[in-house]
Amino acid sequence: MRLKKLTLIFIIFILGFAFSCSKNPTSDDDVPENGYVYVQPPETGDGWQTASLNDVGMNKNKIVDLINKIQNQVYQEVHSVVIVKDGKLVFEEYFSGHDFGYYGENYHGRYINFNRDTRHNTHSATKSITSALVGIAIDKGFIKSVNDSIFSYLPKYASLKNEQKSKITIEHLLTMTSGLQWNEWDISVSESNHDIVRFNSSSDPINYLLSKPMLTTPGTSFYYNGGAVDLLGEIVKSASEWTVKQFSQKYLFEPLGISNYQWQTLYPSGITCCHGDIYIIPRDLAKFGFLFLNNGVWNGNQIISEGWVKKSTETYINLNLSWADSYGYLWWLKKYHANNKTYDSFFAEGWGGQKIAVFPGLKMVVVFTGANYVSDPPCDEILTRFILPAVG
Repeated sequence: MRLKKLTLIFIIFILGFAFSCSKNPTSDDDVPENGYVYVQPPETGDGWQTASLNDVGMNKNKIVDLINKIQNQVYQEVHSVVIVKDGKLVFEEYFSGHDFGYYGENYHGRYINFNRDTRHNTHSATKSITSALVGIAIDKGFIKSVNDSIFSYLPKYASLKNEQKSKITIEHLLTMTSGLQWNEWDISVSESNHDIVRFNSSSDPINYLLSKPMLTTPGTSFYYNGGAVDLLGEIVKSASEWTVKQFSQKYLFEPLGISNYQWQTLYPSGITCCHGDIYIIPRDLAKFGFLFLNNGVWNGNQIISEGWVKKSTETYINLNLSWADSYGYLWWLKKYHANNKTYDSFFAEGWGGQKIAVFPGLKMVVVFTGANYVSDPPCDEILTRFILPAVG
């Protein structure tokens, strides 16, 4: 009897050892599950109607698998994932991570537990919000046309106008094709000669920008220029006689029911930072994405004209970039490939993993926030491995 008992213990031990050796703890697919249970987002009175993933035909298991991987640090410094499908908020989850800190290691600030009420730095995703403000200013008649010369709204800087610069239009600023010399992508943001760093700290950033020499004919070459987006903000201010903060509150954020946000101000100039860094909550970023998915309409109100939405999110200039196929009016465009299918998208994107991805054919908006400032954010991998396959 004692021999049989020892034999049984030995067999159990061998089987257990063999099973444990068959699992590779470093494999993405074999991360042990932590018991995550999907819950339909609550309706909080913010204007969102909610539904379950099943209600909109999404595969819950794919999303659960994704969240297990985020919680088990397969994907690090992802702070939120929000999904809107068929006009309903169907998914939201928030995670712990580092706030942005310009002077911290890896640009990380304090470690916090993000939740649905935590504002997040959107970095350059702010540019698409600025584009919307320009569209509204045109819709309301403050700005005549995207074809207007920028100097029509900048009398203070008329002395900087020459034959070439007089050809720069509002559309050229919206499409990053002004032709002005600018160095923002070729060197690290930590370098003192980085143009956006110098622009931000200038006592007169607009003068700094418009004093740059012309390199190409406006409208012909793409070069990423954050300063040009702040110039758009100043044009909206000049045309409307409202500050960017006042204008956005009256014509964009209040109509969307958005109140938990904060624009940043450049010092010492005092101009509103329109090229990046607005702090806002992910549920409200999803509202902004849905506004463009829904042809400028939120809860039955036409906030931005359908024509502006269409023009903003169609190709103006083709690009040869790994993360985007083309560019519109401060929106990126890309075809995603998953499930042996191709999905058209347009998106707003910011440094570190901030993304508002809109998939018109799927009637879906996906929002990410994060802090992957020195490594590639996992947003696109998450979209192609989990979220798009969940739609089918």
